[in-house]
Amino acid sequence: MTASGNTPTGIQLAQGTLLADRYKITKRIGGGGMGSVYLAEDQNLANRPVAVKEMIEMFADESSRTKAIEDFKRESELLAKLDHPSIPTIYQYFFDKERGRYYLVMKYIDGGDLAARQRVAGGRVDELTVTKWAVDTCDVLDYIHSQDPPIIYRDLKPANLMIDSRTNRVMLVDFGIARFVAATQKGVTAIGTMGYAPPELFAGNVEKRSDIYSLGATMFHLLTGHDPQDNPLLIFDFGKNPKPRQIIPDISPEMEEMICRAVEHKPENRFSSAKAFGQELQSHLRYLQEGRRGAVAVANLYETSQSFGPVNVCVNCGHELATDDVFCAYCGTRQPAKKTTAKLIVMGTSEMNAQFPLNIEGESLIGRVDPNRGIRPEVDLSKYDPSARVSRRHARIVAQGAQFYIEDLGSANGTVVNGSLKLSQGKPHMLISGDELKLGETTLKFVVS
Repeated sequence: MTASGNTPTGIQLAQGTLLADRYKITKRIGGGGMGSVYLAEDQNLANRPVAVKEMIEMFADESSRTKAIEDFKRESELLAKLDHPSIPTIYQYFFDKERGRYYLVMKYIDGGDLAARQRVAGGRVDELTVTKWAVDTCDVLDYIHSQDPPIIYRDLKPANLMIDSRTNRVMLVDFGIARFVAATQKGVTAIGTMGYAPPELFAGNVEKRSDIYSLGATMFHLLTGHDPQDNPLLIFDFGKNPKPRQIIPDISPEMEEMICRAVEHKPENRFSSAKAFGQELQSHLRYLQEGRRGAVAVANLYETSQSFGPVNVCVNCGHELATDDVFCAYCGTRQPAKKTTAKLIVMGTSEMNAQFPLNIEGESLIGRVDPNRGIRPEVDLSKYDPSARVSRRHARIVAQGAQFYIEDLGSANGTVVNGSLKLSQGKPHMLISGDELKLGETTLKFVVS
């Protein structure tokens, strides 16, 4: 029996199959009992590789079929509304009447998932790499948690985190069970992966900090090689089971402390948010990159971290504070006023003043001055652009709170971030302190302090 009368529902699509007169199937690259994910070529766009997610109609009853279709549509609609560099772009959603199947076409991520990378690494991944991956993951979790209403991912694990080989950025894939959740909502269906799912999920009390638990479990698995699925929930009872450093002594004390906090049984004992978790991870990443571990001057913690804003800690005792705290809740010390500054530094020159302060409450135009056209950019590169490769209105940097975004304004010679990411016109890209920007032949470093 088939939905169309002539196509078996359980048969995988053959190589060369053409969907919607556009997507030519190359091979199956993933999936499960409810369907498959295929690599395909978009023949309308120079055979661009795309991922095609398929839902096969194999259900015991009509209610199961209806729910599966609703979930599939919800994933499509959810992805279409989101815009973040760690969420794959969705291109099309359609129903194929001949095959009786629903399809979702999205950006193809070709760097493999973290589970595969862990296997290639011999079962464990080094701390520096895991920290980088976790920073990216906190960034995208902070984004989806900030939606109104918040989106809780609910199934974070190594297999659902992939690497985009072009940007080397972690991508959050498979939003099939992610759900918009009100702040006080209870009774949410307990769907997740045993070992990575927190205790409250099975009581139907999902919340933002549920994803933090799953990230902590993922990091624990990547660093130690011990799969939480082998001993679900109990593995993080550290009174009875070993902590990360008891398994792998090379793991730093700071990393162990972060993981143990992330997988606390009670949500209120975990990091307060993905943003807070990301701040600590970003600070730890800097220490690892500089070859330092252990105690670090508190002043260093005030540096702006990746897309999470400045880290707020007490100048006396070092405890984390809320953004607007005037006095420390732990020791009572009054906190000094802090002000973020940002600038662009011209690289490849010995001039001490080859730098430009940026507007921290609006935008800063980057280009070359042209009095005849009334173009007077805040960042005038005329002096540092002898070949005139920088356009008059080349790009702009926009400040939004503690975050900064760069946007190419249709320049003739492009804007490239960190030597590999070429910006698309009109699509803002979030900047991190230390990023290098190449405009034409001129290189600038973005610095926040």
